[in-house]
Amino acid sequence: MKNFLLSVDYELFFGADSGTVENCMIRPVRRLMTELNRHGYKMTVFWDILHFYRLKQLEDEVSDLYYDRDMIEQQIRTLIRYGHDVQMQIYPHWLDACWENNQWQFHHNRFSLHRLWDEPDPDNIETVLGCITQARILMESVIRKEDPTYKVRVFRAGGSRVHPFSKLADALKTNEIRVDSSVVFGTRSLEPQFPFDYSKIPRDLYYRFNESVLFKVSDGYFWEFPKESVLIPGLLRFVFYLQGIFSTTSLSRYGDGKPLWFTHRELWGHLWFNPGARYIRLTPENKTRFKWRYMMAMARDNSQIMLNSKNIGPATIRLMRDLMTKKMVRFYSFRQRLAELEVYDDLK
Repeated sequence: MKNFLLSVDYELFFGADSGTVENCMIRPVRRLMTELNRHGYKMTVFWDILHFYRLKQLEDEVSDLYYDRDMIEQQIRTLIRYGHDVQMQIYPHWLDACWENNQWQFHHNRFSLHRLWDEPDPDNIETVLGCITQARILMESVIRKEDPTYKVRVFRAGGSRVHPFSKLADALKTNEIRVDSSVVFGTRSLEPQFPFDYSKIPRDLYYRFNESVLFKVSDGYFWEFPKESVLIPGLLRFVFYLQGIFSTTSLSRYGDGKPLWFTHRELWGHLWFNPGARYIRLTPENKTRFKWRYMMAMARDNSQIMLNSKNIGPATIRLMRDLMTKKMVRFYSFRQRLAELEVYDDLK
């Protein structure tokens, strides 16, 4: 039996159609939680908290947004009640999102936290420090209704945009957040506005660092827990591609929106520009049974499986259920892992 740290990004789509809260967030996470609860396993949900922030800002004007906000809050509290973990994910472009014609309209100029102001003002959400601080306060105010001892412990930058980390370090230190889980070994983005390259980060299950996630420091203040990736040879990629075409299994998802074009291109559009071996993030989303079995066999024990709530579908749930029913895996949360490693003195 292998052990896996299980994380789920809890979010809408960011393209021309954001999709609905019910189908992109509530429904898939409810179904995954049901399977995990049946076996006594735990997950960490990375909450896109600025979405919730905008819902609270606008809910008095738009009744539909009140119901979205209430559904999310109730599910977050249910997750905590059942012993699951909830941590912080930030997409700052929500600060510019508008609700028009019954749908979200996005502007992506501030897709990365690095585009916010540098002033050290914890009360101004338009600054890096203020955004992280106000997001933490909002999360803790909701979750402490279920768990009065709750603290935000882990940060995830939306779209993997955590580099250069030095611009975020002081804000995270101020909020006593020592753990990041934003990077994926072997991945990179060619998007000129928001580039990143994680092809040379340490190939560790976790490591410590100070000012840059690219370099391990044995006694660093921060801890990085990368999402697992698996190296798939070029020929095998082609075989899996053909299997996907001729597979009779539907890989549909519950999510009903459209992806942001440049993040979609990062995942799929560059796929054939590199015909050789390629690192693929470990996730059952959009995977045939054959490809998923191969990736699970190659994945390291105690590495991290990561899902996006909006991309989960019936086939994803079946693959996860199959692993648990056959006792092939044990899933655990960041809270459990951090307590085991004694990352925080008060979390044991």
